[in-house]
Amino acid sequence: MKKITKKIFIVSLILCSLSAFLYLIIQFNYAYDEFLHWKSKEEFLENKLNKLQTEANNHKEFLNRLRSDPSFQDAVARKELGYGKKDELLYRFPVEKKLSSD
Repeated sequence: MKKITKKIFIVSLILCSLSAFLYLIIQFNYAYDEFLHWKSKEEFLENKLNKLQTEANNHKEFLNRLRSDPSFQDAVARKELGYGKKDELLYRFPVEKKLSSD
């Protein structure tokens, strides 16, 4: 009788150990999937940050040039604001709207 209870105890201990090991493997898989998700999100955000930093640097260069270069100021005023030189005639044509074809 004592031998049977010892075998049952050993078998139940092995089953509990296997169950615990299986549970740990499943939890590790979930944790690893979440890690990969956050890693890809981090890469996406780093790329976005780099693009924004590049854009900010381009804007800084534009502003510095606009502040310091009179010929660039003139070119920007003519292009963006429609300014002209003294005694110069400017012609402005209306922008035609394209009709969408149905």
